[in-house]
Amino acid sequence: MRYEVTERREAGESIADIAVSVGVNESTLGKWFREWGVRPAVGKHGRSLAPNIWKPWTRDDAAVAYTRTDLSIAERAEMLGRSYTGVAGFVRDYGQRSGDPFGIK
Repeated sequence: MRYEVTERREAGESIADIAVSVGVNESTLGKWFREWGVRPAVGKHGRSLAPNIWKPWTRDDAAVAYTRTDLSIAERAEMLGRSYTGVAGFVRDYGQRSGDPFGIK
């Protein structure tokens, strides 16, 4: 099964479609793909996936994401080479933290 689902995912098929066809929970299959390092050849709408999708946040990245309120979330995401959702989630979560791990509040 691992070979089959890996081939299908690398060909660009969605995790949801693969999970339904093999009878595995979507989140479980997604976890397996992360553990196995499986990624589709291209992302949504034919664009290649960003190579830094799992890149850890640096202090400089965090400062841009959290303090550059003169820019939209989309502009900050483009500037940082990250996804819109990644930056929006970081800003939301960072604002709710009791501590200040990057020292930018």
